[in-house]
Amino acid sequence: MTVLACVWIAHLSDLHLPITGRLQIREIRLKRILGLLSWLTRRQHIHQLCWLNRVMSDALSTHPNLLAITGDLTNLGALVEFQHARQWLNEQNLPPTLIVPGNHETLVREKHAKKCDLWAPWLHPIAQYPRLSCLRAANVMLIGVNTARPSLPFHATGAIGRAQLDQLAACLRDARSKGLCRVVLLHHPPARNLVVWRKRLQDLQALEEVLRREGAELVLHGHSHRATATHIAGTDIPVISSSSASHAPGHDESAAGWNHIGIEQVPTGWKITVQRRFLTPTETMCASTPQHYTLSRPMPLPNA
Repeated sequence: MTVLACVWIAHLSDLHLPITGRLQIREIRLKRILGLLSWLTRRQHIHQLCWLNRVMSDALSTHPNLLAITGDLTNLGALVEFQHARQWLNEQNLPPTLIVPGNHETLVREKHAKKCDLWAPWLHPIAQYPRLSCLRAANVMLIGVNTARPSLPFHATGAIGRAQLDQLAACLRDARSKGLCRVVLLHHPPARNLVVWRKRLQDLQALEEVLRREGAELVLHGHSHRATATHIAGTDIPVISSSSASHAPGHDESAAGWNHIGIEQVPTGWKITVQRRFLTPTETMCASTPQHYTLSRPMPLPNA
């Protein structure tokens, strides 16, 4: 494995690529009709491809070692949207990239195998932990957790499930024994009061228990469409979100943007730097003041 002084991650979320093409007859459901009406009357004016392309171009210009996308590339979760997203992703000349799905990818209950095949280059499942996805650069490992679940109309809740939580715990232990920096990706916020009740992560408490017991160095999420920073309750694990990468500029917290994250190993653990970059009303990219986290971690035993 290549030794890097610092591993750089570009974190984007909630891309909401524009709806193109037609739904198949069997895909037409009440929740998709409601979603389409929302897109036509409101959301298409808030999320635009020109802003997303500006953000992605800015992120790629920094030559990150890894790209982390925390869900909601689509709006209705329709097959034609997955096809469009694949085409757009293929046009971007991406670095190694890990995508975790968002609630819009799983808007209704249906078979998803064909859609997963379309995004296979960026999902990275592994045999040892088949419910998770993992991608590594040097001593940093991205660990993807799928919180996308179908929910009732006007709801956007998510859940991880016991089987996936058990695999996450085992994966975190294994990565810790190898001295890796563990960056957990999921769509729904792993913290309270960041979204309304109908958009919450239903098994948040169970996830918190796993992270308090097994540890992690960083958690990245989306879903809230706001750039925020907090911690896993009762720990020093930073929790960082990104605004929607295609959102209209205007307000610094919600304007289209991305997170530029640097991770460096230091003698006592890890030094993590997070800088938000966002689109201004003049459609130029602006950088926030960097946030610095220094996490003390006991070094793994040589034979662990």
